[in-house]
Amino acid sequence: MTLAVCVRCGESKVGAFTPCARCGLDPAAHGTDKELQAKSLLLTDRYFPGGELEAMGRKLRAGELVAFDSAKLAELVEELKTQKLPIVSKAAPGCSIIGWALFGGAILFVVGVLWLWRARGA
Repeated sequence: MTLAVCVRCGESKVGAFTPCARCGLDPAAHGTDKELQAKSLLLTDRYFPGGELEAMGRKLRAGELVAFDSAKLAELVEELKTQKLPIVSKAAPGCSIIGWALFGGAILFVVGVLWLWRARGA
């Protein structure tokens, strides 16, 4: 679980690309704005320990500007531009895995019920 801070309002959230519950900013919806996405990645506990990340969130909530490491920002922008696969999808990867597991379980359940029904009738 990646802790993050919203680039716009400083609200804490889980994941750099999740929409902000406070201001609604959705970095994933801004697919062409690689700088916004790079800043969203930078404002995570991956790049800043918890205390520093919280301090940056407080600054943003107070309306202050946050200084980004320009070299790291440029590096992330470039990585995002050359990304072959989408960095985010509308559904979390766990959702699709759980969905297919439930679907498979439902199929097995139906097959089991039909097998029992047939075995009792014989």
